[in-house]
Amino acid sequence: MNPRQRRGALLLVVTSIGAIVVFFAVLTFVGDVSSKVGPMTVVLQFTRDVAALEPIESDMITVVEVPERWVPTTALRSEKDVVGLVAATGYTAGSTVQTGMLVPRPGVQPGYREVAIVVDAETGVAGKVAPGNHVDIIATVAGDDHNPARSEIWVSNALVLEVGVPADVQGSDSTGNFSTSRGVPVTFALTSADALRLAYIESFSVKLRLALRGAGDDQEPAPADRVFLGDRAGS
Repeated sequence: MNPRQRRGALLLVVTSIGAIVVFFAVLTFVGDVSSKVGPMTVVLQFTRDVAALEPIESDMITVVEVPERWVPTTALRSEKDVVGLVAATGYTAGSTVQTGMLVPRPGVQPGYREVAIVVDAETGVAGKVAPGNHVDIIATVAGDDHNPARSEIWVSNALVLEVGVPADVQGSDSTGNFSTSRGVPVTFALTSADALRLAYIESFSVKLRLALRGAGDDQEPAPADRVFLGDRAGS
């Protein structure tokens, strides 16, 4: 064997040893990662952003495989556990679905009713009210010979379930003249008593407005703050 052949053979041996070392290094690394990650399991994640109180459909969730040690104990793993519920609040795409994030639709719980009314698109909603918000429903009532005109909070802290698409609404004034305005159907979850109050005032009010409440504000207005009488304007 000449010197060139000896160098080639030596290089081949060194290369083989290097390959073996790399192989065992990779094998050790994979084993170390596996020991840290542990077994895999499946969880549910949202495929897109979900709004508060939006009903959950099958195309809004996906099953993904993740390391079991990183999965919270409250994670949901089956589609049948979530479809038909609604989001308790807003969530972003990729969020892992957990217990407490989804709730039954408030409007179908015992003691509640789903009530829809049409509210003026500009003065009543103005693009600010969304499902999951809480609002006070304020009605303005025209005065007569016995009672002054007034604005009153007829329903307080009403939960908004759905906000529809603005559409033209036909109406008439006290003289019988017809007019067209833009209205938005809004659905609320109300107790039976509040549903009756809303149905009544919708029929007899001049205008309905929604007063958006701040997050976490669930206080009842004081009796003196619920009504504004028209005769106060002159005082």
